[in-house]
Amino acid sequence: MLEAIIALAVTAILLGNIAMVQRATGDAYESSVFGSNLQDQADTTMDRIALALMSTDFESLDEVMAAPGFVSAIDYEVVADVEDGEPIVGTPERIEFDLGNSRIVWKRDPGAADEMSVVWTKHVSDMLEGELPDPGDDNGNGIVDETGLAFNADERQITVRLTLRRTDSRGTEYVRTTSRRITCRN
Repeated sequence: MLEAIIALAVTAILLGNIAMVQRATGDAYESSVFGSNLQDQADTTMDRIALALMSTDFESLDEVMAAPGFVSAIDYEVVADVEDGEPIVGTPERIEFDLGNSRIVWKRDPGAADEMSVVWTKHVSDMLEGELPDPGDDNGNGIVDETGLAFNADERQITVRLTLRRTDSRGTEYVRTTSRRITCRN
C-alpha cells in the first residue's frame, strides 16, 4: 500500500510538471503570435498610408506642420495624371485618427453625401509610444505630445508615426511603434 501511494505521488508530480511546461509553452506561443500580429497590423497600415501619400503632390498638403508641430489627420488628392505639365487630381481623400474609437479611418470624398470610409486599423494608442500628456517632448523625437498617429512635414517629405497598443487575455500589454518618411510625387 505504501508503494502504491508513493507511485501515485510521483505520477502526480510528473503530470503537474508536464502541465506547467505545456502551459508555459502555450503562453509563450500566444505572446509571440499576439505581438507578431500587432506588428503586422502596424506595418500593413503604414504601407497603406505610404502608398496613398506617395501619389499626392506635396504642395497640396498645406495643413501638415513642421516639427515640433504635427497633425493627426491629412487631406490629400491623388495625382491621377499630368497634362501639359500640370497634375490632374482625383477625388479628395482623407486619413484620420479617430481618437474616440482608437482607429485609423480612410475616407474618399470626406463630408460629401456619398462619402466612403474604411477602417484601416484598430488599437491605435492615444499617444505615441513614450509620450505623456505634458508640455514636453517625452520620447525625444522633436515632436511635442503627438497622438498615436502623427504626420509632420520636413522639407518635401512627410514623416508618419504610428503606435498600436493592445492587451491580451492575460492582461499583458503589447505596444508596437513604426515610423516612415514618405516622399510625395513631384
